[in-house]
Amino acid sequence: MPDTHTNSRSTEAGPPTHHQHRPLDHPKPDQLPAGLADLPTIVALGPFDDPGHAEQLAAAFTVVRQIRQAQLLLVGTGAQRGAVVRQAAADKVETDVHLIEDPSGQQWTDLIATADFVVPSNTSDVLTLLDVLAAGRAVVIPEHPATVGLVLPTSAGLVYRRGDVYGMAQAMLRLLTTPELRNGMAARARDAATRSRAETETKYRRMSSAHVARRFRIPRGSHEPN
Repeated sequence: MPDTHTNSRSTEAGPPTHHQHRPLDHPKPDQLPAGLADLPTIVALGPFDDPGHAEQLAAAFTVVRQIRQAQLLLVGTGAQRGAVVRQAAADKVETDVHLIEDPSGQQWTDLIATADFVVPSNTSDVLTLLDVLAAGRAVVIPEHPATVGLVLPTSAGLVYRRGDVYGMAQAMLRLLTTPELRNGMAARARDAATRSRAETETKYRRMSSAHVARRFRIPRGSHEPN
């Protein structure tokens, strides 16, 4: 774990002044979801269906909270969302974890805008990742070819290995405590999304069309009805 104390004070010493660390387009406090303080904000996107991911997310956030004041917004649903909260309660950081049901439209955009960075689920699709990048937010993502290929070539985020709690926590802390890195990644995220969106959407449409064609292909030797 890198020494982050040179970049921020620990929670015992009180939170660092965070306004100067935020991207220029970060919303003002009155634009944050009701009831949430203007704290460094990690937005984790669902669906929260993978027990391993839920456990890793909760454990990594606990490590982060031992060093840096922050809050975790769980956006979306899933069978394992409650597991994140229960683990956070066991680690005594549950007051910094907030549940938000599936938002849509402008509400989703506003929530992403509150984030210092976003942690997509390991089951989030590529189009969701592109939406986050297009919103100009750096990401912390699991090591997976489908998503790493979008993020690493342009350095729009940081990658962790599944099951590596401290690797995930280290990535979170780097972005929370290094505003220059975070803001640079946010700018590159927009560029990556612009270049990749059309190509990715075309690929998905072709894959979906091929899947439908296979499902409804007439077996060889059969005859269509008259």
